[in-house]
Amino acid sequence: MAHLAGLKVIDMGSALAAPYSATMLGDLGAEVIKIEKPRRGDLIRFTDDYVGGESGYFIGINRGKDSVTVDVRKPEGQAIIRQLLMDADVLVENFRSHRMKSWGLSYEEVSAINPRLIYCSVSAFGDAAGYEETGGNDIIAQGYSGLMDLTGDADSAPSRTGSPVVDVTGGLLSAIGILAALVKRAQTGQGEHIQVSLLESAYALMPNYMASVLNGTPDFKRMGSGHPQLAPYQAFQAGDGKYLVIGAFHRASWEALCKALERDDLVSDPRFSDNKARVANRAELADVLGEELRKHPRDHWLDLFTAHEVISSPVLTIAESLAKFGRIVPGLVVENTHQSLGSVKMLRPPIRFSSEAHQPQSAAPTLGQGTQARLSELGFSPQELADLRQRRVI
Repeated sequence: MAHLAGLKVIDMGSALAAPYSATMLGDLGAEVIKIEKPRRGDLIRFTDDYVGGESGYFIGINRGKDSVTVDVRKPEGQAIIRQLLMDADVLVENFRSHRMKSWGLSYEEVSAINPRLIYCSVSAFGDAAGYEETGGNDIIAQGYSGLMDLTGDADSAPSRTGSPVVDVTGGLLSAIGILAALVKRAQTGQGEHIQVSLLESAYALMPNYMASVLNGTPDFKRMGSGHPQLAPYQAFQAGDGKYLVIGAFHRASWEALCKALERDDLVSDPRFSDNKARVANRAELADVLGEELRKHPRDHWLDLFTAHEVISSPVLTIAESLAKFGRIVPGLVVENTHQSLGSVKMLRPPIRFSSEAHQPQSAAPTLGQGTQARLSELGFSPQELADLRQRRVI
């Protein structure tokens, strides 16, 4: 039996952070009902058309869910949401706080009808004074948090990270909080309100920098693939123009790297004697290593580094990575079923358990796929559903 089997989650989120939290719960076995706007649905349904004309963004974030369309701005829609929440275990949402209150769906109002409900709110800035009602997304949090200031080449403008790491982290932190609240509810019988902000999610991505900045005056700067606290810890270009990454900052791996390069003299060089010295002289270090690595193609070095146990890897595209690990990681890629597309390839959930084998889920739902069935379960008659649909409540 799946770990969260029997758990009912109502996903009122849009875009990435809140929906991804619900997806993680669904991966663990929870039943997830995604609430969407009638006719329009989640805004990311229309970001791209990479998967058979459907949004790959949406499909990648909303697997294993059912879709129910409800116009939460209308009193009848709000009443439907309250009915769905009567026996729900978790609600995840990312509206600005005044929205849920204006719809009669604040934590205080909802917990009055379902005290066991765990209510998770994802916002841009949390309770930051003056920013409580300010909207934001991944790139805004990267800008405000300092994460973007550290990302990019030294002589370039600040850069967003290649993936939406803040949104994803916000989703993961939300899921962790929900799981903790479920454990506490099992002991007390009471639900609670969880709040996660994208700002603090971004801070959580930089734990190695936070204490230094709070307690000292480090001058952390953008340095491309480099690291302000470790060296060598960056990408280098080999003789064939391809890139590889070296993360040999601790003593054993640094000595192994010097041996593989046949540059044992670097071990005794005072500029590179330990990590602190190498960080202080990183430009000179990068020049020396870069000159050596340009002497041979990337794969030559990777084979040599593997033999010498140097911590290194190629820099692959996503397609190259999936082609490689899809062959050697059993069950990494699974076939899911999409109502209109048929079979869709997806990655398996990233957490595995010894007690159960992963069963492929359905892919992301089509808009309103479960509206008729779910509302029928609540007691709405076919005529009532037809009337609600005509009035664009569902």
